[in-house]
Amino acid sequence: MGRWDGNDRSNEYGGSGVDSGKKRNWLKLIRRIIFIGFVVVAIVILYVYFSTSGLNIEIIQRGGPVETISVKLSNNNFFGISNVTVQFDNEQGQNLGNMGPFASIFVTPESGSSNFKQVLVEANNGDIEIVKNR
Repeated sequence: MGRWDGNDRSNEYGGSGVDSGKKRNWLKLIRRIIFIGFVVVAIVILYVYFSTSGLNIEIIQRGGPVETISVKLSNNNFFGISNVTVQFDNEQGQNLGNMGPFASIFVTPESGSSNFKQVLVEANNGDIEIVKNR
């Protein structure tokens, strides 16, 4: 047997030459699958963040013996917003103050009326204005 024989290589590196190549291929494949998994998770998280970023208004209505309606305001930004006011139809606006990053506030109409048609939210001294119709 010569020095360049295929099975002799295993003695030089301390393992069997045939099995070590297969083992390396499996490890490479597992590393690639894990890496691709992390990339997919990062893409999904970024998509969800960018699709819901900004100031969002969600109207929540619960039926039953006592019907309740509330409005959820969500600030999905890395920065806070100031001077947040909420106005239902033509009622007087409710001043909510400041909202920090990723904060949420539940608001109900002061009059207790659940027949409003429109919610108007203003923030940052009128720079941000959102209208949500029901």
